[in-house]
Amino acid sequence: MCGCVPSSGSSSAADRAPVQVSSEELITSQLFADSGLFTATELHISCENLANKDVLSKSDPFVVLYCRDKRSGQWTEAGRTEVIDNNLNPVFVKSIAVKYFFEERQPMRFEVYDVDDRNNLNNLKKQELIGTAEFMLHEVIRAKDQILRLPLSDKGKSAGTLKLHAEEVKEKLSSDIAHLTIECNGSTVSYPMLYRLFRSDGGSFFPVYQSEASRSTNGNILWHQVKIPAASLFRDDQSRQLRIELYEYSSKGSHKPVDAKDFQFSAVLDGFKLGTRFGTVVFKNVSVEKRASFLEYLFGGCQISLAIAIDFTGSNGDPDVPGSLHSMNMAKNQYIQAIRAIGETLQEYDSDKNIPVFGFGAKIPGIASTSHCFALNGNIFAPEVHTIDGVLNVYNKNMGKLQFSGPTNFAEIIRYFGDFAYWHVSNGLVFNYFVLLMITDGLITDMENTIDEIVRCSGLPMSIIITGVGDANFHDMDRLDSDTQPLFSKKLGKYAVRDIVQFVSFNKFAGNAQ
Repeated sequence: MCGCVPSSGSSSAADRAPVQVSSEELITSQLFADSGLFTATELHISCENLANKDVLSKSDPFVVLYCRDKRSGQWTEAGRTEVIDNNLNPVFVKSIAVKYFFEERQPMRFEVYDVDDRNNLNNLKKQELIGTAEFMLHEVIRAKDQILRLPLSDKGKSAGTLKLHAEEVKEKLSSDIAHLTIECNGSTVSYPMLYRLFRSDGGSFFPVYQSEASRSTNGNILWHQVKIPAASLFRDDQSRQLRIELYEYSSKGSHKPVDAKDFQFSAVLDGFKLGTRFGTVVFKNVSVEKRASFLEYLFGGCQISLAIAIDFTGSNGDPDVPGSLHSMNMAKNQYIQAIRAIGETLQEYDSDKNIPVFGFGAKIPGIASTSHCFALNGNIFAPEVHTIDGVLNVYNKNMGKLQFSGPTNFAEIIRYFGDFAYWHVSNGLVFNYFVLLMITDGLITDMENTIDEIVRCSGLPMSIIITGVGDANFHDMDRLDSDTQPLFSKKLGKYAVRDIVQFVSFNKFAGNAQ
């Protein structure tokens, strides 16, 4: 174990090979918080004086962190920041979670990129490298004030400085969500403004949110509603010191700070206002939404029901051809590896272990058109099999009867599963929670329809775990796994009630026998 909390991004330019792990390691590291003798740590990242890779403007940088696996010696992506436009001195809001093991040497590597292709952010070969830096995790932990400056270089040339600030996460934090809307009334400025929120810890302030830029209308500046984890905003302590900083927006990225005020979230709950040089900052619609943890659901008597959906689109390759993700060589079949690795762990939470199994993206016997939701056992009214062994049996038995086709559509199967969950709720069966495991190899082709269905289902007792196999670009999956910004359905005209999608890149962890 390298001590990083893995992300769903793509591989680095550095060489790396798949890493063998157990199913328990895969699930606990991605879906639940695993245990061990470590210190949970967040790394806050900023850069100074980056080398400019653009000619007519400034670079649009983002940072990728890798850790070296102690068993394989290969580099694995641990996380990445957001992109900040036109800025050679970026302060990133998105931090990266790692686990510090006191007794281990934990090599880390930062790569800073300038965005060249926004449509393929996960493909680092299509972005321009600004610079790299390597360090040991203990260096920042032991540094004064846990602040470490690393020189960036590219091909032996200086490329700027990366500033790293480590923050220990001392307590087990809740899943609660803080809601608030911020306005600036009586504004005297005509230019667009944005704001940033900061959380204090140990005498330092860490950025946790940046708003969009908004211009004054009739003397009032209105920004979008904020939904942010309470753990990120105030570490579940409403008396913790927070800070709001107001900026004059610049399209070149060099936003000019114009004022800053400190406050506490507990005061905001009581209808707090802050006077600034450019108007009165007003906090509206402030609340904290209680989110029960997974264990709290289980302790409360909730029954977990697992279903599995498998991608049979043509992009997986002919099972009889070497290299197919559905290879007849079971040792090389990534779908079998993913079903066993993830399914065996999830089925332990399923009370009866009767698992509906679906397929999508194939033509089934007797039907000329592509089906985007079919029961793998042929009986849509009784699609269940018993245990993961039953799933693998029905997969092996029926895969050869299918004609792999396309495109890769998710919406229909999510709609079917959501209707199933809704039926239980509407009939008073409120102690059931439904988990849909979708295993796929590539790019989704009905993104907007899928977002519509996810938003529609977001208030139901269900979650969707999307597992990507193979080496395709899974950037769109990061969009569905909306950890920082709730999904919005244009068709329904509303945001998702909660984030119900978790994306797992299987090749980050599972061994590939090819």
